[in-house]
Amino acid sequence: MYREERWIYPDRCIKKWLGWILSDHATFIEDAAVSETPVEPKPQQSPETISDVLEDAWKNAKIVAIQMGTIYNDGLLPDVEGAVIGYWDDQVYLQQKTGDVKGLSTADIRNVELLNPDKWWALV
Repeated sequence: MYREERWIYPDRCIKKWLGWILSDHATFIEDAAVSETPVEPKPQQSPETISDVLEDAWKNAKIVAIQMGTIYNDGLLPDVEGAVIGYWDDQVYLQQKTGDVKGLSTADIRNVELLNPDKWWALV
C-alpha cells in the first residue's frame, strides 16, 4: 500500500481535472439542449417533391435543410443541414459543416428545402 507520506507531491485527486471536466460538460449540455429543442413542423412534402429537391441538390452541389418526421417532446427535431453527397438503398447521405457524413432514411423525411450556401458556410 502507498501511504500519503511517500507521494512525491501532494495529490489533489479530482481537483486537478475539475476545471476541464466542467467546461467540456457544460459545452456538451449546451449543444444537447440546442439539438434537442423541438421545432414547429414544416409542411409535409410529397415523396416526389422530396426526391426532386434532393436530386437537384445532388446534381448541382447545393446545400439542403432536411426536416425529419421523428417526434421528440411533442415536436420535431431541428433540421439536418448539409451537402447531398450520395444516395443508396433508400438512404440519402449529407456532408455536414463539421465534415461528418450523416445517412438519413428517405422514408422519414418530412420536408426538404434548399439553403443559400454562402450563409451556410459562413456559420462555421
